[in-house]
Amino acid sequence: MLSARYDLFISHASEDKEEFVRPLATSLMQLGVKTWYDEHSLTIGDSLSASIDKGLQESNYGLIVLSPSFLSKPWPEYEFRSLITLETGDRKRILPVWYHVNRKEIMRFSPHLADRYAFDATGKDPLLAALEALRVAKPEAYAELYRRHAAEKLSVPLGKLAPNPMLGPPMTQPQLRRIRFIREALMEVFPQGWNETVTSFRRDLPQYRDGEIEVWECVAGTYLRVSRKFTLDRKRRRALFRLLIDDTIGTPIPDDPGQPAWVRAAAAEFRSELPDE
Repeated sequence: MLSARYDLFISHASEDKEEFVRPLATSLMQLGVKTWYDEHSLTIGDSLSASIDKGLQESNYGLIVLSPSFLSKPWPEYEFRSLITLETGDRKRILPVWYHVNRKEIMRFSPHLADRYAFDATGKDPLLAALEALRVAKPEAYAELYRRHAAEKLSVPLGKLAPNPMLGPPMTQPQLRRIRFIREALMEVFPQGWNETVTSFRRDLPQYRDGEIEVWECVAGTYLRVSRKFTLDRKRRRALFRLLIDDTIGTPIPDDPGQPAWVRAAAAEFRSELPDE
């Protein structure tokens, strides 16, 4: 990941600010994405490539809201070609969002953008576009969403993802076996159906799936060992689960002498390294 002042900037036509872009930017900031967008409200006479180039100097990614207002502006042809030159190698930095436009209209505007993967935000909650941008711009943070949902610490309800989840390729059989263990181990404190559980992992980018499954395996394994060792009641098992999840999202399990023995054991177990074979 590049080091930049912002995670993401939004380039858009000024006409789309009130209806779509401001709610989108608000959702991004609620999700913890450092977003710059006020400086990239484009009006007639502005240079598209200069604006995007300037934004990419300050940000890791640029999100372009392609709308009828955006496409109707008299961009010269060289502006279209400049979008290609702003990305180097295989690293994707420009994230197109379609807003009340279709592929045919995008093709007339720029064949290059028409062939790129884009999120179609037409008729959808801006939060969904924000989540897709988060998935690309901050994949580690996106992977944490499911854990925050489990700990009931989401500022944005994860349930809004349910109608149209953005899914990657299917899980492998080894991954599905690991997920089955996680689900069975945590069923009493985090009950979910099989399809819902698998879908939560399929939302992650493929290269981050194994790492996220490993985090949940650590939670499940520690939960089983500590809850059985101390024969915890349902209330304490639920508290144990919350402590473990909190640890994965930046709040370490307390291990000071004043804590109950099962809490201190959970802290030690969760941070311990398994011995080599």
